[in-house]
Amino acid sequence: MSAETNPTLTFGGSIPKIYDEVLGPVYFEPYAIDTADRVSRLDPSNLLETACGTGRVTVHLRNKIKGNITATDVNPQMMAIAKNKLQGKEITWELSDATALPYEDALFDCIVSQFGVMFYPDKVLGMKEAYRILKPGGTFIFTVWGKLEANPMSATGREIVSEYFKNDIPPSYKTAYSLHDVDELIPIVKQGGFSDISHEVLAMECSCDSARVMAAGLVEGNPIVNAIREKDESAIEMLKEKVFETLVKRFGDHPCKTTMEAIVFIAKK
Repeated sequence: MSAETNPTLTFGGSIPKIYDEVLGPVYFEPYAIDTADRVSRLDPSNLLETACGTGRVTVHLRNKIKGNITATDVNPQMMAIAKNKLQGKEITWELSDATALPYEDALFDCIVSQFGVMFYPDKVLGMKEAYRILKPGGTFIFTVWGKLEANPMSATGREIVSEYFKNDIPPSYKTAYSLHDVDELIPIVKQGGFSDISHEVLAMECSCDSARVMAAGLVEGNPIVNAIREKDESAIEMLKEKVFETLVKRFGDHPCKTTMEAIVFIAKK
């Protein structure tokens, strides 16, 4: 089931804005810089970004490389934010699924997907599509989150929201941190056709200026808010307050600060 048909995975309504403005600088910006640096060293002439979301990586890619950039996502509301950030920049935007890309074989030098592979409806098919449209010698760079335990700020929000749902938590709430096992993920990449695969664990600082702002992001910048709203809309404020109090106890306020961990994979054709 794709995000477009699953309400607990749909980044719609107010979610994209909160996701970008609150979670974006804390979680995604540090890794976006790292990804763009890696791509710049390859100096691709034709690059594809899948699951571009709100354009965190796209901005840095456009600033770092001279080649053509095509950015894709399945979510028009997320992409609208990305387009707004990159007005006047040469980017080709396409609404498309990474498991069914509308491109000819061997077209791109490099493909990038930051924190998108976890949401592919068929991960093996996504790998096959990446392999198909890469030129021989081309590179697929993608990043996934490490274990939830290695991302304690996220773990805090998920702990409290999961307690609220008790045994009723939507399974999709676990999707973002579902590909942390390298031994399970590499065979999926290999099934896509890749054999030259490397990976690197990247631990970084995770810091927000305000624990209260971060609490709002953890609750309202995630599709889980749709499920909370369905259950009891008044619970949103209660959960934000509880997450805020717990964040302050564990990581402080002004700033709220801890560490985070992701894994970057480099697969070559």
